[in-house]
Amino acid sequence: MQIILSPAKRMNFDLQEGDSIETTVPLFQAKSIEVLDACRTLSEADVAEKMKVHRNIARQVYGYFQSFNSRTVPQRAAALAYDGIAYKGLNAHDFNDDEVAFAQRHLNIISGLYGVLRPFDRIKPYRLEFSRKIQPDGYKDLYDFWKEDVNRYLSKKLAGEERVVINVASKEYSGMLYRKLLPENTRIVEVVFLQQENGELRQVVVHSKKARGLMARFIIKNRLKLVEEVKAFDYENYFFYPQLSTEDKWVFIR
Repeated sequence: MQIILSPAKRMNFDLQEGDSIETTVPLFQAKSIEVLDACRTLSEADVAEKMKVHRNIARQVYGYFQSFNSRTVPQRAAALAYDGIAYKGLNAHDFNDDEVAFAQRHLNIISGLYGVLRPFDRIKPYRLEFSRKIQPDGYKDLYDFWKEDVNRYLSKKLAGEERVVINVASKEYSGMLYRKLLPENTRIVEVVFLQQENGELRQVVVHSKKARGLMARFIIKNRLKLVEEVKAFDYENYFFYPQLSTEDKWVFIR
């Protein structure tokens, strides 16, 4: 069983608790350079337009691309550097050695720049969503560029274990999964989190994002290997709700 999770736009490279954990080198560094080369051709105005961001953010992102190979650029484990809501839920800072090892084998962070990251691969500051129209030479977009490598890697991880992908990524990043490139009969289980408010069940983005990280944490902390065990997820009062669930879409409510 493998887990896929989105990266976060917000990042923090200030070292703190958990940074003593040994980090690893990202798997597809040579291909990341190809993406970086395409990004370096962009002006600040291009970055603002293609990434749909304010000029102040565009200036910062432009700086990330241009200075990426500088020796002074900070590096940090991906799961610690990403500072979004989902990563507050994951809270990888307190993982022990066994949990780190399990996370490295089972948690996959999909990235526009790195393709796929293990949680303790060391990364540098960047911003690059998958859906942005960045075109490395010979490819129509980042999905086209990364699909073979990412799905081949996941296929190797799924070999010899239960062929299930727990999808707690957003649609933008889960769109990187191509069933034809994964082992035959691989299940992709989409997980949905709902809130009970005023007698209705609603998906609240901020709570759903945190719950995605909490779900990954639950699997890692309990070192689960069978998909049915995931239904026991009960962090922050969530519980599995079979009435709204299907075989490959699981709903948890609170």
